[in-house]
Amino acid sequence: MKGTWMVIALVAAALVAGCAHKKGFEKPGFAYGCPIGTEKVKSMEDLVKLKTLTEGKRTTIEATEVRCSVASGDLLKVDATLNNDSSKVKRISYKFRWIDREGMRAWEEEVWKPLLMYENSNTVVTTVAPTNKAVDFRLILLSQE
Repeated sequence: MKGTWMVIALVAAALVAGCAHKKGFEKPGFAYGCPIGTEKVKSMEDLVKLKTLTEGKRTTIEATEVRCSVASGDLLKVDATLNNDSSKVKRISYKFRWIDREGMRAWEEEVWKPLLMYENSNTVVTTVAPTNKAVDFRLILLSQE
């Protein structure tokens, strides 16, 4: 009887210890494949807040997911999911700002890219960094309403 309780306690302790660690595949300074530096990112929502900016009028279209990977030539690839939960078609523009290791702009400012989002829809915008000097980014949204 005492042995059974000991086995149960050991299994429970192992499960708790296994769940307490972060995912083993994530490199330090990254979350969901995206660079975060020393920022604390505990969820996708935290990452989206860190990586998106809004210029001009506030828009109802929001980024809901941001994921990154490395493309050929050591270039940063970004996939961002934008959500329009409105019952109306919305017009928005977006661009990416590329940042180097020192926190300065790594490339010329991109042009605004227009996007028409239908009601209650999601759209994934994908881009690849223009240079391998770009190690970070910000997604900038601008309402066209």
